[in-house]
Amino acid sequence: MSATPFEKPQGTVEVPHIEVDEETKEIIKEILSQMKNPVEILFFTSNTCGNRDTNWCVPTEELLDLLAELAPPGKLILKKIKYEENSDAFTKYNVEPQRVPVIYLLDGAIKYLGAPLGEEVRAFIETIVRISVGETKLRPRTKKGLEALVNSGGGKRVEVMTVVTPSCPYCPYAVLMANMFAYDSKGKVVSITVEAYEESDIADMYQVTAVPTVVLKREDQEVGNVEFIGVPPESDLLKKVLDYSGVNLQ
Repeated sequence: MSATPFEKPQGTVEVPHIEVDEETKEIIKEILSQMKNPVEILFFTSNTCGNRDTNWCVPTEELLDLLAELAPPGKLILKKIKYEENSDAFTKYNVEPQRVPVIYLLDGAIKYLGAPLGEEVRAFIETIVRISVGETKLRPRTKKGLEALVNSGGGKRVEVMTVVTPSCPYCPYAVLMANMFAYDSKGKVVSITVEAYEESDIADMYQVTAVPTVVLKREDQEVGNVEFIGVPPESDLLKKVLDYSGVNLQ
C-alpha cells in the first residue's frame, strides 16, 4: 500500500499558530454538524512544552479550541489537563509528561502522541464525528471479528500504533481505520497515533523509513513489531489484531 518516505527535518521545525480562513471554518462546522452524541476530549499539556525547540502544545490547543467552538453546542467537550496543576491525572491515564501534547478520546482507547495537524486533521475530525454518531463504517466481517474479540473474555488487548507525519497524505486513512477498530472493539484495540517529528525516539526505535508505519503490540509485550508500511488492508489488519489477541475467528 502507499507510503511516504520519512526524512528527519534539518534544524528546528517552526510551528506557528494555526491559521484557518472563514471558508475552511464553515466546512469544518458543516462536518461537525453531523454530531449526535457528546464526545469528550482529554488534552494533556504542560508549562514545559514551551521550553522545547518546538512548542507543539500551542497549535494543538488552538485546534481543539476551534473544533469545540465550531461543533454544535454541548457536543464536543474539551477537558484540558496541565501537568503542573494535575499530575495525578497524568498518573491515572498513564501519560508521560515529556510526550505532551497528548490527546485522548474514548478515555484513552484512542490516543494521539503529538499534534494531529496537517493531513491528520481530516482523520481527527472524522474520528470525532463517527464516534458521535456511533458508526465506524468498517466492513461487516471486520465488525464480526472485533465483536468476537470483545466477547472472548480471554482475548488480550492489542495496541495498534500508527507512526505518521503531518505531510503524509496516506497516513489519515491508516489512523482512521485504527481508531475505528478501537471504537468497535470497545477498547480491546487501543489506537495510538504517533507524530514522528515530535516523538522521534519512537520513530527511531522502530526504524521508521516511511509513513504510515503500523506497529502492533499485545498488552503484555514491552516492544511491538512493525507489521505494515503503508495503509494496511482492513482484512489484513483484522487478522493481525486477532492473531495478537489470541482470538480465533471461525
